[in-house]
Amino acid sequence: MRNAVRLVDVLDRMEAGPIIEEEDFDMRLVPETMAELQAKYDISIPPDAPFVPDDDALADRLFEAGLEMAEAIGVLCTDTGRRMLWTRSEILDAIGIAPDHLTVGAFPDAHTEYKRLPEDTRRITIKGGPVGTPSPEHLYVAIQQSYAQEPLVDLMIDGSLETVYGREGRSHSPWEVLLSWHEMEMVLTAVQRAGRPGLGIGCTENSVSEIGELTVTAADRLGPHHWHHVAMISEFKTNYALMTKVAHIHKTGSILHSFYNTIYGGTAGGREGMAIAIVGGCILMQMAYMTTTHSVSPTHPFYGNTTSPDILRAIAPAQQALSRNTHLLNDVVITPVGGPGTKTLLYEVAAQSLLAVSSGAAALIGPRSAAGTEPGHVSGLEARFMAEVAHAAAGMSRAEANRLVAEMVARYKADLDQRPVGKRFDEVYDVVRVQPTEEWLGIYEEVKSELRELGLNLDSAAAHDCVGRSTTV
Repeated sequence: MRNAVRLVDVLDRMEAGPIIEEEDFDMRLVPETMAELQAKYDISIPPDAPFVPDDDALADRLFEAGLEMAEAIGVLCTDTGRRMLWTRSEILDAIGIAPDHLTVGAFPDAHTEYKRLPEDTRRITIKGGPVGTPSPEHLYVAIQQSYAQEPLVDLMIDGSLETVYGREGRSHSPWEVLLSWHEMEMVLTAVQRAGRPGLGIGCTENSVSEIGELTVTAADRLGPHHWHHVAMISEFKTNYALMTKVAHIHKTGSILHSFYNTIYGGTAGGREGMAIAIVGGCILMQMAYMTTTHSVSPTHPFYGNTTSPDILRAIAPAQQALSRNTHLLNDVVITPVGGPGTKTLLYEVAAQSLLAVSSGAAALIGPRSAAGTEPGHVSGLEARFMAEVAHAAAGMSRAEANRLVAEMVARYKADLDQRPVGKRFDEVYDVVRVQPTEEWLGIYEEVKSELRELGLNLDSAAAHDCVGRSTTV
């Protein structure tokens, strides 16, 4: 990766940048900067704003606000108490050479993710999986296989494990090494069982600290064609452990995916602040981590989801700002409140899929069903549904997407407070055959019928994939 040559420079800034107290960073610099930029660039997202705005001027102002935010705030390393800062010129140079496409996986299952624009006719990449949701050890292989065997899943992202050989795992201990290795071994088993040995895998979800990532990335069984994860601490912070992962991943020539979860109502603020934070956060991940792909998962402080109406209204313009003004590969994580066996889950997935596709996101990740908090409450069927809706929406106008998103939100909004977490994997799937139950399939077909009645052409998308699966979007 061309950006990897900046690694030493980034580490220098981590040790030599201006000093600031973390409390001052959190309570003064971030909120004050956000408020100033919101006023300066006239960023307004009213509570009744469209879920998918068709306002290019707003998107472009939002990009300028996010760019200025990245320059003004930078990234705080909590271990050194110093801010990593870059000039506007340095930022534009770095994002200008960032890749606009990336191939992940190995023959015959390699897949290429491409940069997309709002209303793009190109199909979005589908990264299906539980996204770190803990799973019972005895169900783990079957759960991962349920995603890997779905033809529309282009790449897979792992869940995590509740236990390792029946023992409790602990971070920063030998147990983290065993957890990470156990995950790797079982995921590789799952993709072999699914008949997709070259499927790109998002690893290592059990690497809480740098220990698990370092041991698994160095293993001979995981080549450079898989994708590895590094988080940015909300808001706009990192530490030695995360930067150790970054250094190791770059030095091993591995693919680096970074993610940032801004908190709704936190120091970044509400809808407007979140939208600026998403844009600036993705730019800062590129600067600090030299990453290849980025994802955002704005989080509700009470529900832990990404599908609350206010959050959706922040994600769409932010994605449009990035897709119109950069060629960064930006992904959207879907974290619904609903769990397997519920219509709520499918309504939420449909809403955010339609919103992300029409706003120019490069990929969808998940769904992280039941907000990722209920062990084993995940299944491959919701990833199939996510893909079908997303592919049917390719080329859809933002106005039409907004109409459908509003219909979906109306059907699940009242359920958010109820938190319908649904059923565990072994209650919605035959674990031996790794196939959904008739009950879960029936609910899935009912919601698909509702979407057809609303005008979404799911049948043409499905028919296209019956004649053979493409390895690129």
